[in-house]
Amino acid sequence: MSNFIAIDLDAQGLYAVAGGARGSAKITHALVWTADGDDPLPALTAETAKAVGEKLRDRLKAANVPPAPVLVAVGRDRVILKELKYPPVPPTEEPALVRFQAMKEMSESPEEVVLDYAPLASAPGERRSMAVVLRKDQYNAIQAMCQAAGLKLAGVTPRPYATAAGLTRAFAAETTPAPADKGDAVGALTFGPAGGEFAVIRRGEVSFTLAIPAPVLASETMLVAQIRRNLAVYAGQYPAHPVQAIYVAEVGGDRAERLKTALGVPVHAYDPLAGAAPDIAEPLRGRFAGAAGLLAGRAADSLPINFASPRQPVVAKDPARRTLALVGLIALLLLLAGGAAGWAVVSKANAGVRNLTAKRDQLKNDLTAGTPDATRLKAIEAWQKREIVWLDELYDLADRMPQDDSVRVASLTATQLPPPKDGKDKGDGHAKLDLKLAATSNSAASNLMSAFVKDNTVPNKYFVGANLTLTGPIPGATRHKDGANLVARVNHREPPEYGREYRFTPLKRSGSGTTGGTPLPPAKVEPAPATTEKK
Repeated sequence: MSNFIAIDLDAQGLYAVAGGARGSAKITHALVWTADGDDPLPALTAETAKAVGEKLRDRLKAANVPPAPVLVAVGRDRVILKELKYPPVPPTEEPALVRFQAMKEMSESPEEVVLDYAPLASAPGERRSMAVVLRKDQYNAIQAMCQAAGLKLAGVTPRPYATAAGLTRAFAAETTPAPADKGDAVGALTFGPAGGEFAVIRRGEVSFTLAIPAPVLASETMLVAQIRRNLAVYAGQYPAHPVQAIYVAEVGGDRAERLKTALGVPVHAYDPLAGAAPDIAEPLRGRFAGAAGLLAGRAADSLPINFASPRQPVVAKDPARRTLALVGLIALLLLLAGGAAGWAVVSKANAGVRNLTAKRDQLKNDLTAGTPDATRLKAIEAWQKREIVWLDELYDLADRMPQDDSVRVASLTATQLPPPKDGKDKGDGHAKLDLKLAATSNSAASNLMSAFVKDNTVPNKYFVGANLTLTGPIPGATRHKDGANLVARVNHREPPEYGREYRFTPLKRSGSGTTGGTPLPPAKVEPAPATTEKK
């Protein structure tokens, strides 16, 4: 994102600028909120962070500043700086080593601080870095303020590093005289009601920085003495790179001229808001050095310290791990594909099982519902299996009778036999047939008996226990004088099993009958020995 809101925050005021930070910084809005006036700025603490954030949101809205990520500069007095020297180590291990050395020389607990560091120019065979520590309660208060304002915290940087970025931008924009050599060390001074800051910058790096207490600013003599001491301390640490000029962030003041006379080195005043925010009064413009520097540093990507995203140890990547991860990923994909295919097969099989189970249950229900009907049908079938079709039996009996009228049926008694008690059909007869016969001779009756036996050629006999009993002469009979009694048990036959085709020769009735063209005497009606009945 190219738009940011940069805030320089101290105990005496909040100075904010908003604008673009892509390619080069462009300030579009500037906002001042001081500790005096009708709505004074309270000191930022964990308790006041929410209230400060809500009021800041309202002030930004009133100034038509659109919401954007926030960069915050904290004063030099809020941070601890420690220059460290250590042997060269891989970049992946350097953050852990710097943190270890910095915390070893500090009294604060690692859990109570946020640490970041900026590499410095180093001689061969050694590494130098500036470790910077901010108390975590201060960082949490800044974060809570941004959350209450509805803004995202993108960076927290010490003010000297923001001032260095802003001064570098002023050199590039030619709004202030640049040093003759880009490698020269220059000093930067910023002032405010709560004190000031002194920093030495070389090639854009902050090599040295100290806070200037507020009481020192009350006396020009004390201020000059303080700056001389700072220069002396720096010269003792970096004798090869003395300070060639000092730049004071002020507009419309005479402090730069008075310091030039007293210090004996070139002193230049510069406007951090040069070319922007004309509505900001001159006495306040110098206090935007930190805020304008944050925006310039973000645009140039030259803010080495960011407590919102400090440098962290990087785990070295093993080339073999990539191959193993790729193989594992392929195996996982194959496993997932196999699992999906298996799940589809199992789902389909389960659906088939459910369908078959539903059909089985339906068939069971149908079977249960049809059991009474099946029982009745079975009983009917059992009854039908014992039924005798007496009309077909009479038809076959007529076919068995001799054509010469040698045998006559005096009576026919048909009796249906009850089924056995165990319900098992043994084929020993379903009905009883009792014939009373009148024959011209005993042999004629025996021939009729043989005709019955002749029909028992099938495995399941039609007639069981057939027996012929000769009863002797029939009283009063002349031609059919021999009596006989034929008894047999009859089994059920299906309709196709009645295969006889009897062809009758009709009798001519003209006062006398003929049989086969032979004249017969007039028929004589003889009393039947028994009554013909069918049960």
